[in-house]
Amino acid sequence: MNSLMRFRGQPIEVRDHFGRVHRGIMDGFDPPRRGVFIRDGFRRRRFIPFFLIFAIFNRRRRIF
Repeated sequence: MNSLMRFRGQPIEVRDHFGRVHRGIMDGFDPPRRGVFIRDGFRRRRFIPFFLIFAIFNRRRRIF
């Protein structure tokens, strides 16, 4: 997970297994709950569990 923390504060795009795309600023991750926190354009903090995540992109480059 340390490799993901390099991208904290940067814009990312998360694609889940259902095909939905979540865009926002990476706010961190939570190892006990096993997921990623992102802030969207409306300043809301959203939690996305790792079991739903298919890929995480940063400027169209896959990072996870």
